[in-house]
Formats: sequence, structure tokens, C-alpha cells
Amino acid sequence: MSKYDKSIKNQLIYFLAKDNYTLKFIRELTNVGELLFFGGSIRDICFFRETPPMPRDFDIAIKFKNKDYFNQIINDYKYKINRFGGYKFKISNIEFDVWDLENTWAFKNTDLSPSEENLAKSVYLTIDGIVYNFNKERLYDEIFRDSLSNRSLDIALEKNPQVELNLLRALIFKEKYNLSFSEKLKSVFKNYINHNSDCLIENLYQLQYSHYQKIYFSKEKIEKELQYIYALDI
Repeated sequence: MSKYDKSIKNQLIYFLAKDNYTLKFIRELTNVGELLFFGGSIRDICFFRETPPMPRDFDIAIKFKNKDYFNQIINDYKYKINRFGGYKFKISNIEFDVWDLENTWAFKNTDLSPSEENLAKSVYLTIDGIVYNFNKERLYDEIFRDSLSNRSLDIALEKNPQVELNLLRALIFKEKYNLSFSEKLKSVFKNYINHNSDCLIENLYQLQYSHYQKIYFSKEKIEKELQYIYALDI
């Protein structure tokens, strides 16, 4: 179920218009298909309505109507193709991760059929269950809103190629949005802890460097968080 929300588009344009090249890039992309913004940029615009922070990057899936024109456009920009088949652009120090909606990992590896509604269901953490159609100004946020109303981080789609990264993200989001963990999410943490807690601590610590290029938690803080999770309900 979607709802019309022009204010989100206005906020995205405000962020993108800080540099002419980034806004030009997005306007060009609107000519190749419908742009579905998802991930942190939309999540924080909706969570911090009054003063949303400038996103560190933008995740966009495209419902293509002209793939050939897309291939022409990207020749004017430097980009890399990541291991999941997405395009990574860096324009004026802002990163854009761009995906063909039909070829995202979840739609290729699960029973979900490609659609903007299902894109919101294809995430690991419920707090990520939010998608905005930039062209049509349509917001899909049911899963995201449920997570906030329950004050709980849960698992939306268990099958995921980056579970440990999502466990790190869960620790960060727990603090950022003041949420608790669902029983299902606590169970995943406990299974990983039982397998090798020392390895998990090191992996989560190193993932901060590789994914965020910054440190949110020390190893001691991660260990303390894991000990707290493991002690719950025992």
C-alpha cells in the first residue's frame, strides 16, 4: 500500500541541489525509468522529519523503461560494478548505488517478484522497509512504520548475503533510533555468538571500516552488547 508524499521529493531535491552535478545526474536518470529511493536516505528523511541529516549515500533501484538510454548516460560518469551487479557512482563526493530493480539480489535469489512494493519487503531489517518512488511521489513505508510503532528491530526477509553486516547495522540502529531487538533477531545474534563469539566481535569491528569507513563501536563495546543480548531470556 502506498501514499502520496511530495515533501520527501522536495527534501531529496534540496539535498541533491547542493551540487549541480548530482541533481543533473538524478534528472537524467528519471528519463530512463522510475527511480525508487530506498535505504538510509529515505529512512532518515521520514524519521527525522524536522531536520533530516544529509545522507552519506543514496540507494536507488530503477524500474527501467529505456535501458539503452541508461547505458548511454553512464558513459559520462565514472562508476564501478559491485559484486551484486549494482552500479556505484561517486559524483561530487556523494555516492550513488544504483540497481536494476529486476536484478537486485533478493529478486534473483528469493520467491519475491520484482516490484516497488516488494522492494520494501526484500530487506533484512524491518527499519529498512521503506521505498520512495521519486517519479510518482509514492511512499511505501508500512514495514518501517510497524518497526517504529513497535519500537522493535525485527527481520523482514531472512535470506540475505550479508547477515553479519546487518547484525552490525542492527547494533547501530538500536542506539540511533532507540529500538529493542525482536526475539527472532536476538536468536540470530545468539546463534552467531554460539558459533564463535571472538570471531563475530572481530568481524563486526572490521566491517565498520570496510562499510562505513568509520568506527561506531570499540571491540569492548561490541563485546558488551553481545554479552547483553546473549544474557537476555536465559
